[in-house]
Amino acid sequence: MAFFAFEHYIHMKFIFIFFPFLLLSQQPKKPDTVFCDCEKARTVQLKGNVKIGPTITPPNSGAVNEISELKQKTKFAFEKEHNSAWYKLVVSTDGFLVFDIIPTKVEDDYDFMLFKGVAKGFCDSLQKFRIKPIRACISRDKEEIKGLTGLSYKGKRELVKEGLGDAYAVPIEVKSGEVYYLVLDNVYKNGAGHTISFSFEEVVTIKGKAEDENKIPVKAEITITGPAGDTLKKIIADKNGNYDFEVALKRSLKYSINFYNDSNFIASKQITTKTNKDTLKNITTVLATLKKGTKYIVQNINFYPGQTTVLPGAYPSLKNLVKLMRKNERLKILVVGHVNGCTESPYVLDKLSKGRAITIKKFLEANSIDNGRIKTDGKGCLEMLYPFRLYDDEIPEWQQVLNRRVEIFITEM
Repeated sequence: MAFFAFEHYIHMKFIFIFFPFLLLSQQPKKPDTVFCDCEKARTVQLKGNVKIGPTITPPNSGAVNEISELKQKTKFAFEKEHNSAWYKLVVSTDGFLVFDIIPTKVEDDYDFMLFKGVAKGFCDSLQKFRIKPIRACISRDKEEIKGLTGLSYKGKRELVKEGLGDAYAVPIEVKSGEVYYLVLDNVYKNGAGHTISFSFEEVVTIKGKAEDENKIPVKAEITITGPAGDTLKKIIADKNGNYDFEVALKRSLKYSINFYNDSNFIASKQITTKTNKDTLKNITTVLATLKKGTKYIVQNINFYPGQTTVLPGAYPSLKNLVKLMRKNERLKILVVGHVNGCTESPYVLDKLSKGRAITIKKFLEANSIDNGRIKTDGKGCLEMLYPFRLYDDEIPEWQQVLNRRVEIFITEM
């Protein structure tokens, strides 16, 4: 695929192949059905990240009322079932299971109970014996986080009783082949449905050192953010530039470690749970000293193919860039855009690359950085970090992403 125009080829290929489905995709998604009884529980296969919903409103407690404090003989049970939804979770991998229960209406109060099940006969056993949940959250103090509940490392307990309390219970370690039953209950009669996002997380240790180009330690502010730019953790490196912390990461997702110091240019590194664990304990990050005429590349300010829209993971670095320019009021920059692939006309590629630089300028302006401090330019495909070689059959996706970038030049300070 010699010098293929990946920026536009992928975009156009998507349109041509999937055009018959575009009209269908514009229709609102029909809400998933919920099943109010254990015997009819919806089966969910859990191997990686799985999302269920949004669902219809659970209409009632079903034909059989399986749950109550009396039946389970525990204070970590629903007082009674109101509007319930049952799920049978079939686990196909080992790991620590987490999930978020997301109400369609933030005013709703969803509680949950999780039981260790068996392949057959669990629901019948639940009726005959006082089987207690292994995880539960019956609390009602969920308003400030928009009604969310579930299993998370944010939790402190395995079981959370009724009344004011934590919104999350702690994760559970599961094994491939195991079966669990999850029941949700919305106490409000005129409520709405829900979405459940299942995933597997593991706690990893991240250690490293921040320094400048002369190996002088930098006391940096460090944040680790998710694919949507959400902050998971924030710490400060010590006076020697060293940092050491633990964080829970979901499988198959990319995370960014973002570095900031008032006198140095921002930096970012990407990691996943597949990153070698020894590597995560020995990270050296260079935060280059601010110098006029110097070029800086930020690893995660990248763009969608053929677009001037940044990927969600770019926002932590963009926010750090805003903070850097606010702190250094004399700092002026040139933002230069780049593209991935060379088969479009120079005019099209030049326009796209300049448009990417303008996107960054507009973001800075929207965050109170004077437009006189920002110039823009574009290099088209002339300076790709990973040029396509003749007869390449496949260009790694991560190389294509890094080609769709901007570079920052300091013009005055």
